[in-house]
Amino acid sequence: MDPVTLRTDRLVLSVPVPADTEDVIAYATDSDVVAFIAMPEPYGHAEAHQWLTTVVQAGWAADTRYEFGIRRADDPRLLGTVGLFGIAGGGAEIGYATHPDARGRGLVTEAADRVLRWAFAPAPEGLGLVRVQWRAKAENAGSIAVARRLGMRFEGRRRSAVLHHGVRHDELLAAVLADDDRSATTDWPAT
Repeated sequence: MDPVTLRTDRLVLSVPVPADTEDVIAYATDSDVVAFIAMPEPYGHAEAHQWLTTVVQAGWAADTRYEFGIRRADDPRLLGTVGLFGIAGGGAEIGYATHPDARGRGLVTEAADRVLRWAFAPAPEGLGLVRVQWRAKAENAGSIAVARRLGMRFEGRRRSAVLHHGVRHDELLAAVLADDDRSATTDWPAT
């Protein structure tokens, strides 16, 4: 699939490109990102270039991963990404990572919501997916908050499922279906 650009009132969501290397490094080396997402360490130009070309561009070309750069409409700087991956059988997984400048303003929720609306829209306007799931370490309060605001339904907790920096962590699972009422409050356990 050719890359798609999505828009909201405040954001432009477009494929990250090699010119975004410095911005990718800035958020990929942020301590909050490193604490919750498995990233190569150290993470520099080679790692960012590999991710932007081998993962992002190849994913779009092969229809296996659709990664969107999060940018303010009035500022071309890449603030993070939201992506769909593991695409198969009408389902996918959503994930996001952001620079500290994008946190606490609802930008990630807004971006992820727009990507979900595209994912569930019937072809050719969207992917026509039926289900999108989410996973995160149980202590990742920011990611959990976004998933809840997106209307994700809690599906379970996998105990000691993730090995990160030599320590085992529980992982939470949630999902949303194309026909779910995402405005409805859903029950999540205390983490």
